[in-house]
Amino acid sequence: MAVSVKNTGFADLDRQLAKLMQGVPQKRQREILHEGAQIIADEAKRLAPFLTGTLRDSIMVTDDLDARVYGKLNGGISVYVGPVGSTEDGDVYYAKFQEFGTRYMQAHPFMRPAIAAKRPEAELLVMTRLAGAVLGMVR
Repeated sequence: MAVSVKNTGFADLDRQLAKLMQGVPQKRQREILHEGAQIIADEAKRLAPFLTGTLRDSIMVTDDLDARVYGKLNGGISVYVGPVGSTEDGDVYYAKFQEFGTRYMQAHPFMRPAIAAKRPEAELLVMTRLAGAVLGMVR
């Protein structure tokens, strides 16, 4: 016995949700995304290999308004979590070597495990805060 399922109306739902989000100020959307990303940043700092603390201290949450961040999205808001270029204490170019290793050095991942461990918590926080912002507008 063959079963056939057809889903319709999702394009309309996406349009309606996008309309709702337009009512939430971008500043508030950005704040909410920062809150969620901070959960991952805190875990990455906890997991980062520690010798001088420079790598750990370079892990931060920033967004498309920060000139130090590359890979910005076209339109919308993008948030970055991870080591940012350099700090007052020195350059952290070596962060990628710590995360992925080299042919001479074993990897000591800190970002990928932080994302894997804290992504559900961060997503829940963001969804809850965004829903609250939307419901606050509707009332």
